[in-house]
Amino acid sequence: MVPVKLSLYFLLCSASLWISCETKPQLKERDKVFHAGPIPENSGVGTTYFALYKGGKYQFCQGDFINPNCYTGDFVLSGDTITLISLKKHATIPSNRFLIRRYVDTDSSYWQWKYPNHNADWRSEYKSDTLIGASGDILPIEQNGEVVFDQRNYFIIRWDELKQSQ
Repeated sequence: MVPVKLSLYFLLCSASLWISCETKPQLKERDKVFHAGPIPENSGVGTTYFALYKGGKYQFCQGDFINPNCYTGDFVLSGDTITLISLKKHATIPSNRFLIRRYVDTDSSYWQWKYPNHNADWRSEYKSDTLIGASGDILPIEQNGEVVFDQRNYFIIRWDELKQSQ
């Protein structure tokens, strides 16, 4: 009788552990279609970045190399606006919505807006941004719909196959 009780106890404990475990979607690198990283001044230990994957999934990380502190969720893409569903609160990110600004789709007015103190020399700023490996910017959108641009705090596009994946 003791072995039966012990087996039953073990089975119940195992089942409760299995039920209580949170399942996370397994994201595969080959399914990545977009990667937004920190600007170079903010990269390194303690970086914030996110990636989008096929199937409408995202991974958001805010940590370091030892503990990247990543979590996953679903995203919605509407034109050039990304909405990260269930994005946790972050001190420097005002909402879960972001505007994609691909450099190939911009003109001089974007660069003059981005670098207001360098209006006459916007081409050198464009060249500087592309030399760091960026192909665009990801700008947070406030709750009221206004684009937020802080020179020290935005994302740059490092990998972009988002248009091809749709």
